[in-house]
Amino acid sequence: MEKKSIYCSNEDNGCEAVKTTVTIPATGHNYKLDVIWKADQYENGGEFYFCNRCGKEKIITISRPKTIMFSKSSFVYNNKVQKPTVTVKDAKGNKIASSNYTVSYGKGCKNVGSYKITVKFKGKKYTGSLSKTFTIVPKATTLKSVTAAKKGFTAKWAKQAPQTTGYQIQYAANSKFTGAKTVTVSKNKTVSAKVSKLAAKKKYYVRVRTYKTVNGKKYYSAWSKSMLVTTKK
Repeated sequence: MEKKSIYCSNEDNGCEAVKTTVTIPATGHNYKLDVIWKADQYENGGEFYFCNRCGKEKIITISRPKTIMFSKSSFVYNNKVQKPTVTVKDAKGNKIASSNYTVSYGKGCKNVGSYKITVKFKGKKYTGSLSKTFTIVPKATTLKSVTAAKKGFTAKWAKQAPQTTGYQIQYAANSKFTGAKTVTVSKNKTVSAKVSKLAAKKKYYVRVRTYKTVNGKKYYSAWSKSMLVTTKK
């Protein structure tokens, strides 16, 4: 609200008496978008507004896109195409509406390996792109038995051939597998391994997992449940 006073017009007599005061209702600002500069993955953008009634200006910051989040970052091979759903957040942690970007997936998304997802921004507020990878790992196997031997043991497991290069057997003197040692079996058809040269009459926890080598990189399954064995003298 604004008040406007009306004064006596008899300036010759030096009169400055207020005749009346009129209250003028406030009309409020009427901001119009003048300029917009887009945010990308490196810098914030912004929207510049001005009031066409009083000329007042204001800027609203468009926070830069920062983080891609997946519903799942790792999948277990199941002979089917698997893809995570994507959510994008800005530098302030706020979700960016999916109407502001498109999502493209790497080819395949079926076999064991890493797959790149690219988010490309569009529209009036955003530009640029972000990318992130998810993985598909081999299916786990089951440890069937661990048999004690002289200063060692023999482990047997279920065969897991599809999308599997081989297996790893791990053993340790404690259930947390602190300081564990690992034996690698490089053939997926092999379903047993003997470990020797251990301490006699000592307890060992044993577990197994599968792995697949893709372009020189190993992808591992989850570990099986462990079994306890005591070596012979």
